[in-house]
Amino acid sequence: MPTTTGPGAGSPKNSMEKRYRLPGIELEGIAQLSLLETALWPLDGTRRRTTEYRTAYVFGSGQEQRQAQVTMRSALGLQPIDEYVLWGLLGTSLDRREDNDGVLIAKPRWMLKRLGLRNGGSQYAELRASLLRLSTASYQNTGFYNPETQEHEYVSFQFLSFLLPTVGGLGREVDNDRCWRIEWNPAFYRFSQLTGGSLLFDLDLYRQLTPASRRLFLKLKDRFWRTKVVHLNVEDLTINGLGFSADRPLFKRKYDLTVCLRELLEHRIIALGRGQTDVKQLFWKRSKGCYVVVCYEGEYFRQPQAARTQSQQKAIQADPLFEPLRQLGLDAAAIRRVFAEHARGRIQQWLTITEAALHEKPRGFPGFRVSPAAFLIDGLQHNRLPPDWMHAHEKRQRELQWEQERIAVAAQEQQLQPQYVAERAAALQVYLRSPAGRQQYDAAYGPLLALHQRSQPHDPATAAAAATRAYVEEHHFQFPNFAEWSLDRSGSLS
Repeated sequence: MPTTTGPGAGSPKNSMEKRYRLPGIELEGIAQLSLLETALWPLDGTRRRTTEYRTAYVFGSGQEQRQAQVTMRSALGLQPIDEYVLWGLLGTSLDRREDNDGVLIAKPRWMLKRLGLRNGGSQYAELRASLLRLSTASYQNTGFYNPETQEHEYVSFQFLSFLLPTVGGLGREVDNDRCWRIEWNPAFYRFSQLTGGSLLFDLDLYRQLTPASRRLFLKLKDRFWRTKVVHLNVEDLTINGLGFSADRPLFKRKYDLTVCLRELLEHRIIALGRGQTDVKQLFWKRSKGCYVVVCYEGEYFRQPQAARTQSQQKAIQADPLFEPLRQLGLDAAAIRRVFAEHARGRIQQWLTITEAALHEKPRGFPGFRVSPAAFLIDGLQHNRLPPDWMHAHEKRQRELQWEQERIAVAAQEQQLQPQYVAERAAALQVYLRSPAGRQQYDAAYGPLLALHQRSQPHDPATAAAAATRAYVEEHHFQFPNFAEWSLDRSGSLS
């Protein structure tokens, strides 16, 4: 749990090294520490349809103890795989060069490989769906520990945005053979970069665990750097920390936690205490309905540090830009020179321009004089600005996307309009039968009837009834307008 002084403030060097110790791993994940204080989304299947999740945690000690309120919102909800994708791609982004500006450009095949996931058509779709859910998610915390200021602050931010090229630039089918672009939220990315704001962990081991055990693993990894024995309140841990439903009885949540502890014990993340033979003995009862679980540091954290050489860490083939550059025609030596001589942001920019010219044949592009590789190298070496045809192409792409979204919204509105009219009419009928509605109707009917007896003497009652109904609907009846009403129903048509 973050403290008022910050996890890294005043800590000895060997303590910080222990926090980031990686015993023999292949893939690295990075999690933002304050986000680990609570579950990002409930694990209970019956609550996945919700678009908002509220939870809380306590920070500080003694008289300085405070409670932070956390609110997660996502129009599409979140699934357990999303946390794996979030922490895995964040670790990949932060593992790049120092001039990284919070942008990850890579082919989806490379992303899946770095995440340790299988490659295939369905996996591309799952990765795309996960990124879509994460892009709609927003995080709000009233007591977020800011590693920059080393203070607890009220913050609100999103995680990422993404831009996926489409086949031929037509705005239809996503092109899985070209680079996808992920842009991290600047505040979230900055919090995750700083010492005391992030936690490095073994992504391979994380993938092998079940969703609840993954969350518990990260919590314990953060705490074991300070102490070898961790005490956690079962009620708070299961609901706020792991995301179990509060409607589930305590004894069932305790059973679920026991399953997680057995899993962590199998992977040697935790150990049993002296004289203990089963994870059930890790629980002790403090008072009626109040249980504490005691977790002991396991052998996993006492393994020798992995022998990972500097050349292995910076292997050029592991860079997400290596494969796209190689497919443009650059060999390994040329790619190495490009990385050494040019800023990463410039490489990403000209890679995007070259891929657009190669795959989409934008209007105004004169063609490659020599080759795509020569075009890219020329742009980098001469520090050229993006060509005018690229600006025009991007503008056309934005206009095309806006037009397609407008057409989709118009079609959806046309489909929903009859339902809206019917529901509004039914609600008005209910209101007119209510005491308040009846009172408003009777008060308006008399004057309107007298008016229509002079203007429409052949049928004043019918005309007055219609006018009274319209008057009450306009001035007293409350019903959401079509835009507000359709927001709650648009998801059912997608």
